Amino acid sequence: MSLAIVDVGSRNVKLSRIPEKDEKELIGGKGIATKLLLNIPKKADPLSPENAVIFAVGPVNSFRLSGASRMTAVFKSPLTGGYGESQCGGFAPHEMALTGINALMITGRSDKPVYLVVEDGSVEVKLADHLWGLDAFETEEALRKDEGGEVIAIGQAGENLVRFACITHRRGRQFGRAGGGAVLGSKRVKAIVFKGDGESRSDKEFEEFLDDQVIPKLSALQEYGTPNIMWLVNKSKSLPSYYWEKSEFDIESIDAEAMLKYFVRRNACYACKVACGRISRTERAEVEGPEYETLYAFGSLLGNSNLKSIIEANELADRLGMDTISLGNAIGFAITLSRLGKIDERLDFGEGEKYVELVRKVAFREGIGNLLAEGVAGMEKLTGVEGVHVNGLEPPAYDPRGIFGVALAYSTSPRGACHMRSCAYRPNLAGQLDRLSPEGQPQLVKELEDFYAVVDSLVYCRFLALPQIGMGWEDVARLLKISTGRKYGVEQLKRIGHRIHSMAWEFNRREGIGYGRLPSKLFEYGLRREDFERMLEEYKKLRG
Repeated sequence: MSLAIVDVGSRNVKLSRIPEKDEKELIGGKGIATKLLLNIPKKADPLSPENAVIFAVGPVNSFRLSGASRMTAVFKSPLTGGYGESQCGGFAPHEMALTGINALMITGRSDKPVYLVVEDGSVEVKLADHLWGLDAFETEEALRKDEGGEVIAIGQAGENLVRFACITHRRGRQFGRAGGGAVLGSKRVKAIVFKGDGESRSDKEFEEFLDDQVIPKLSALQEYGTPNIMWLVNKSKSLPSYYWEKSEFDIESIDAEAMLKYFVRRNACYACKVACGRISRTERAEVEGPEYETLYAFGSLLGNSNLKSIIEANELADRLGMDTISLGNAIGFAITLSRLGKIDERLDFGEGEKYVELVRKVAFREGIGNLLAEGVAGMEKLTGVEGVHVNGLEPPAYDPRGIFGVALAYSTSPRGACHMRSCAYRPNLAGQLDRLSPEGQPQLVKELEDFYAVVDSLVYCRFLALPQIGMGWEDVARLLKISTGRKYGVEQLKRIGHRIHSMAWEFNRREGIGYGRLPSKLFEYGLRREDFERMLEEYKKLRG
């Protein structure tokens, strides 16, 4: 595996090889990127030249295979002050895997806007004055015309250092969470172009295994996309609504069936037969989505039943480059602050059209948008009112008051309130465990965290490795043998997963961050504080 370290301030590019020992023990993707992040100075300001953002692929990403076009980004988060991490699909990951650069570490700060071109085992830094000020869609279109290849880019939110700014690819794929877009913006890096000239790999036997054993179980995801899960979460009274005041919502006007009215076509990442993406269109917008998380963030969380406004807010957030989960939570918290008289802006639930305009204001830090751009934790500090976040990251669409495994997962995820580091919501909702009991949750969360640390180092798609219905440890070991030639045992992989997860927490602890505490709002009903504390203590013992 090859590494390129680019100081965009000096324009210096250093090329090297990842040590073979690290390749074997950390696999790639998340594992390699996390170790590299530990090299940045302790207590570095996330928006300073000292921070770094590392993009990395793993051994599977050069394959033409369903689920294999994924890449990871790791950085110190400007939203949380701790370990920042996000994954992205689409076409750029496969393209990066063919460039001859497996890990790209960006440091420093340019005096002028720049973009990077990764090609033929090298990296070139080019001026981007003509791109600065464009949205992410416009930037990608311009660079694909001028350079070819595949592009990831920031919008105006990243330029304006919105703390939850994301990095966008192909008008709907994002490195969404924790503010990677703001880190690139602080470095004056507008975009990265990947131009691969290597050869795609394939494995017919593994492809047939996915076709026969995994993809058929994802038929609902293929037909409806991620919104299909909304009915189940709502039925279990675990759908956050009215900014965490309630756990259920009248979803009929915003669920998967309602979205069919605006459905245009399916969309897929490179070589993927699942094709879970859904393109929606209104008179004013066309967007990939809304995904389930966005339907929650601009819908139930804000008491908003206007699906058209959700689609249009989604499109604008993608175009300007912002994480819709954090953005929806910031708007929801602003509604609470407005009702308490803590801000002058008059906001309330169910004002769909107003939320679309708020998206623009946040990206440009205009008026009330300047407050919201700080994220819920920042808003909390500025107003003295407790918001809903865990270690600075706003929670996704799974209410821990109705899914106890999620309560623990929010606390133990290295990036803050996150459902993807363990996917513990699925076994809970499927009845593998009693979702309203602490029993067995610590063991489940730890096992899944370790598993997905390995999956994110491959780097491979969650949807083909979901608990109970997707790939398991033996399948991952088999895929690693195919892609690296190395034989891994299941217990060995579990140790590797534990080590990678622990490295992320090593970074957090050196930055003064420990396991997250849930806000008081999440103990008002359902979840008892003593049950949460019991799960956390059991989990700590398992981690050692």
